[in-house]
Amino acid sequence: MLLDAILLLLLAIVVVAFVLHPLWIASRGAKAPAWSAKLLDLFAERDAILAMLRDLQLDYETGKVSESDYRAMRQSLLAHAARLLRAIERAESSEEEDIDREIEQLRELARQLDTGSTRRTVGASP
Repeated sequence: MLLDAILLLLLAIVVVAFVLHPLWIASRGAKAPAWSAKLLDLFAERDAILAMLRDLQLDYETGKVSESDYRAMRQSLLAHAARLLRAIERAESSEEEDIDREIEQLRELARQLDTGSTRRTVGASP
């Protein structure tokens, strides 16, 4: 009786571990690089500016905002959007440079490994 309970408990633990293992691995591998958070913030701010521009346009068309206020606010929002787009471009190019640098490091590592295995193969006696 006790042996059956222990076996059932062990089987349950194995089944739960088997089912949860892929989920645990996926959650560990799903971590985004730190640099993407900055870019996501910039995209969110850009989307907010675009929403403000749409709302301002609607307010102007419905007569809630005078033409002079509309032009001033629109100009300010467009200037802010332009600064954001430049910041996004800088962040993206910086990320691309980081990726290119990592690729080059991996290529160099692969070359070193290939060179090392070639030396061992050439130096080995038949």
